[in-house]
Amino acid sequence: MDSPYSPGFGARPAVLVGRESQLARAEATLTRVANSHAAASSALVLTGARGLGKTVTLGVIAETAEDRGFVTATVAFDSVSDNVQLLAGRIAEAIAPLEAKAARASQTWTRIRQRLAGLSVEINAGVVKITSSGREPAEQRSGAGALQRQVLADLLSGAACLAKEHERPGLAVLLDELQEASREQLVVIANAVQDALRVGAGAPLVIFAAGLPETPERVMAAASFTERFDFRGLGRLDADAAERALLEPANRVGVTWDIKAAATIVQAAGGSPYLIQRLGDEAWLLADPRRGDHIGVDSAETAIAEVRDNLAGGMFRGRWAKATPMERAFMIAVAQVVDEEGIAQTRHITAVTGRSTPQWSRVRGDLIDKGLVESTGTGTLRFTMPGFAEFARSRVDAPWLWDNIRSGLTLRAQPLTHRGLDPVPGSSAGAHELQVPDHEADSE
Repeated sequence: MDSPYSPGFGARPAVLVGRESQLARAEATLTRVANSHAAASSALVLTGARGLGKTVTLGVIAETAEDRGFVTATVAFDSVSDNVQLLAGRIAEAIAPLEAKAARASQTWTRIRQRLAGLSVEINAGVVKITSSGREPAEQRSGAGALQRQVLADLLSGAACLAKEHERPGLAVLLDELQEASREQLVVIANAVQDALRVGAGAPLVIFAAGLPETPERVMAAASFTERFDFRGLGRLDADAAERALLEPANRVGVTWDIKAAATIVQAAGGSPYLIQRLGDEAWLLADPRRGDHIGVDSAETAIAEVRDNLAGGMFRGRWAKATPMERAFMIAVAQVVDEEGIAQTRHITAVTGRSTPQWSRVRGDLIDKGLVESTGTGTLRFTMPGFAEFARSRVDAPWLWDNIRSGLTLRAQPLTHRGLDPVPGSSAGAHELQVPDHEADSE
């Protein structure tokens, strides 16, 4: 039988769990807009590390909006496109079919086409065409931001009005990978969204978006009023939700999991929706079950080993390659002091490195921005992807110090030479070393 799991990033799982509160808020917003025929009071923005299901959740919201009759326009931003123009094009594609059914062009449609032309987007016979790259030299763009903002705001509110004229509840715009837009583009988009939402009655518009953990800071740096946006974080799945995500897809096709095998997979996944799907799929392929079969411990353990090897040679290796020497040094320290749940305390990191929290603050912030580590509370953090701690320690053969910490032994910073690390500022001249404890002399 085909695997019931969906191991790819952005792929919707057979059973979506742990996102009930975010979906409920989105549905409530859609209901309010449909009832009032007015724009939503704020944009709803989902944030979280990669692999936590932001794109999937945004896709479910889009499907819900479509099921309820909303016109939907979905766009994923990237770092190379003119995302203002890209958004305008998606809106054009979403609303063009409405007017194609009309006997003659409405005033609203005529005005929308004028706005689209202002962003170098044309519609002919329902076909959307970009007529300019939108990438003029900086001196030509210097005064264009305010005009783009006004044009995009008019386009958003006008498209929402057109949806209403065609007896649809409104327009739902969904923006994925929000952090990928440049600051210049975010200024235009954020201000246009704010202006369009202010229109209120008569323009039933709702905005949903998603991005990495640093998205709120990036958006607020572009436009301070966006602090009033409804930012909602997506976290890891709890044990019950993770177990449901693993068991229910198999149960639906008549296959069960050995209790210990399921527990082993859930623990290895560490609450990552992506890893639940990846490990479940690998174990399924190994077990090759038929209806009435069950997946055992051997398949689960082998799947974990296979997936970890694959991650080490692919995703983890790529993330490691993008890190600077100082970032690698910090990550090794984190990997050494994480507990059994993958949580590291800042005081333990400073102890094994001999460096203060302020000295590490910029490195820590950069790693959070890159989506490699995340805060789990005051004075604690963890890697965003379970299993990365083991990978980081293996890169330099560094010891895991949790037993020492749990036993109450005092950590001391000791120089330890590591292969592949450039000189760390503050270390001996020319030495490739990292301030971590010598595990043979780790206690007083």
